Amino acid sequence: MRKLTLCSIFLAATVFCGCETYLFSPYFTVKESGLNWIAIRHYNYKTTPIQRVNVRIDGNGLVTVREGSSMLVNNPFAANASDSHWNDIRETRITLSREEVVPLFQMLVDKGLFKERIKIKNNSVTTNEAIFVSANIESKTCGSEDDIFGIDPELAEQLKEVTLMFYHPQPKQRR
Repeated sequence: MRKLTLCSIFLAATVFCGCETYLFSPYFTVKESGLNWIAIRHYNYKTTPIQRVNVRIDGNGLVTVREGSSMLVNNPFAANASDSHWNDIRETRITLSREEVVPLFQMLVDKGLFKERIKIKNNSVTTNEAIFVSANIESKTCGSEDDIFGIDPELAEQLKEVTLMFYHPQPKQRR
């Protein structure tokens, strides 16, 4: 009986360890779902005030693009209404078909969106821009507290390209 229990525990551990890479794999197949979403936040530090762009893509095909220098671009619950750039926000909504959104999500998953990242100390990247991402795809979530340019420049460039698919910067009119 003791051998049987020991063998059962060993077998269960072997099966779990063998399936662990499959269960926790950052690469998976994206299925169509209205619950999937991704939010990309881009900051341009070259300009004064800082220009912000927030692109949110929902699995149902709704794309919301917010741009401007207001804190409301990236945080709709911002409370500093006395900020001089409070009203500098523009919002555009675009509707895609669900079939168009799935390949976009799949491309980002394949580029390593859900891959575990470790910030390298002393990795100074002076790009004068920063990009952050949060996502929930197939009930897997990720969020970046650190600038993606400093952690994974290849993914950052891909996220920037996705942002530019929906955000088309316009030159400011001179007065």
